[in-house]
Amino acid sequence: MTQATQGFFAVTLWYKPGRTMQGLIEQDKGHGCAVLLAAIFGIVQSWRFYAADDSQGLVVLGLGALVGVGALFFFAWLLRNFSRWFGASVPIRHVRLALGLSLLPWTLMFAVLIGMLGQAPDASAIAGYFPVFFAVFLYGYILLLLSLSSVLNLSFLKTFLCLVITTLVSFFPITLILQLMVGVPATP
Repeated sequence: MTQATQGFFAVTLWYKPGRTMQGLIEQDKGHGCAVLLAAIFGIVQSWRFYAADDSQGLVVLGLGALVGVGALFFFAWLLRNFSRWFGASVPIRHVRLALGLSLLPWTLMFAVLIGMLGQAPDASAIAGYFPVFFAVFLYGYILLLLSLSSVLNLSFLKTFLCLVITTLVSFFPITLILQLMVGVPATP
């Protein structure tokens, strides 16, 4: 892929996510970028643990990147399997592409918040930026739905339902794993 083509896809993702996904799938490009973006998203999300105790150094950020990539692969696997209920039949690589690249608005939003505040954002700091935070969150979610709808060849509503089912199903194993790892009791 030439530099001009890469720049074209980087720009069109923001306002034509469906067409961009189809172009990337046709050219079989962008999967590595999607996985890298998931790793960066994991690093940005783990920044608060790094800022709280920087004695652990880059281990925390490395684990964040690993969790980001692992979550991308796990969630894409679940999403691809549940999308079959609605009649979709696509390679899991394409689902990972759409999920990974759709993390871009949220990754940038959290990175900007960390840069502006000098630390991981807490609830009180985000409250001041609520309109911006909400607009970027909503835009990111719509970008995610449009990208997945294009990749899965499903309607917007079916894609939304598939995403809801996947989120609900993935929530329980993730909380179980966290309880086992951290030792948080199941009941308060």
